Amino acid sequence: MGNASQTGEQLDENGAGNFIVYADFNCPFCYALNESLHAMNLDHRVEFRAVQQAPTGSSSDTGFEVLSELTSEVAELRRRAPSIPVNVPLFRPNTAAAAALVNAVNDKDPVKAGLLRRQVYRALWVDGRDISSTDVLNGLLQELEIEPPGSDEMHDGELVSWQNEWDGNPEFERSIPILINGCGETVIGFPLQPELDSFLQTGSMVSDGSLTGLGELQDRQRILVLDKDVPSLQMIIGQMQDAQVEIAEDFSSLVASAVNRGMPDLVIVDTALLGGIDSTDWWRNSTDSDIETAVPVIFVSDDKTTEAEVAAFEAGAADFIARPFHPRVLRARLNMHLQARRSQQQLNNIARVDALTSVCNRREFDLRLLSEWGRGARARHSLALLMIDVDKFKEYNDHLGHLRGDECLVEVARILSDCMQRSGDLIARYGGEEFVVLLPEADMEGAMKVAEDCHGAIQDAKIPHVTSSVAPYVTVSIGVATMQPIYEQSCTLLVEQADIALYQAKQGGRNRICKFNNGA
Repeated sequence: MGNASQTGEQLDENGAGNFIVYADFNCPFCYALNESLHAMNLDHRVEFRAVQQAPTGSSSDTGFEVLSELTSEVAELRRRAPSIPVNVPLFRPNTAAAAALVNAVNDKDPVKAGLLRRQVYRALWVDGRDISSTDVLNGLLQELEIEPPGSDEMHDGELVSWQNEWDGNPEFERSIPILINGCGETVIGFPLQPELDSFLQTGSMVSDGSLTGLGELQDRQRILVLDKDVPSLQMIIGQMQDAQVEIAEDFSSLVASAVNRGMPDLVIVDTALLGGIDSTDWWRNSTDSDIETAVPVIFVSDDKTTEAEVAAFEAGAADFIARPFHPRVLRARLNMHLQARRSQQQLNNIARVDALTSVCNRREFDLRLLSEWGRGARARHSLALLMIDVDKFKEYNDHLGHLRGDECLVEVARILSDCMQRSGDLIARYGGEEFVVLLPEADMEGAMKVAEDCHGAIQDAKIPHVTSSVAPYVTVSIGVATMQPIYEQSCTLLVEQADIALYQAKQGGRNRICKFNNGA
């Protein structure tokens, strides 16, 4: 967030609660900003200044680069603002006619101009219509019962002025949208939705905790596509609007998207772009997808022969689709694979979660330990393990009964889960009243910090335990161990070291943390 002093002075005359927005209809983030302003009933407090980020854009330009950019931008928008409905259009139209039309209507009736502006955005980003088309724009005017402005009312003086302001401001760096409040504070680009809402309400990007829950994923499955055939890409995008389609430029970007953004639910690959790779091992080896529910990989090809289809299945493909695609058949086959993956994920989640505490179970811990051990050996990263035992839990059960004991374990699991700071950290119920915490890429200092957080959080909860000889409330003992994984050693060695440290904590009086010392 910066400061645009000249424009800010203009806004100060109107009051600190007003805004200036520089935006372009063919930008999904500008669309999302407009939707946010509308949802908060702020349209009447905004001076909209239409600009063109790509004046040479045309709806006839439907090449690979345009489709790749559009799918990437929409994917990022869905991450930043999950509540905004958006689909991927198959082109990026020129917006000069739409901007001129809305501006002319605004001169006569700002309220109707606001309605038209929103409908123009939604025509492109929800319905996928070509807003450079005169017929589409006239249709929107008719829907809203707005009289078309005369040719003498369609002037571009303001549009040119706004374009020059936007082009000439070095702070903007030709980014959109630009949002400026009455104090001259500027937001460049589209932030996370809670931060934007906070700025619109208070003028501050600090959201007072409203970012909670932002990481919750939409119920929208992801499809990664490696294909350069534009008609095929258009059909996949058009038929699978309920999913999130992302286009990879090459093999490395396909793998990078899976590694950096999370595993997709379906992968579609043109066999001609695999560079002679003859099996799907490239996917498992490159992404460590063996620790996930199997991701189906579909091969597509121009080769319709039986030999090509057989070769695809022998290489491990989940399906083979030859071009040209039939739209309804393509949609049915892709949806079949997505539904099968979702069902398998649901079954796997049942199998990997402890039924009582809802944290991971022993089986899931064993699988993750093996996986992280291999990952650490390859990347030469350390791996840490905390073994946590609820002190004198048998006495707790004997005194209050097993139902109350179960309630205690559920609460302990919840408290420990709240202490996990990274998405890759794993907490699991190891057995009985024992829990384990697996910390990838953590050294002893980092592991001890997590252990102290866990120990302190349990103490602060002060769950009554009147029969404990350690304290009048529930406490835990924690053993901590770290290792640099190597292929020649078994990952069970890390468990043994953490268990030894836990034994030392118990022998030392419980309610404490001990770390494994090789010299001990």
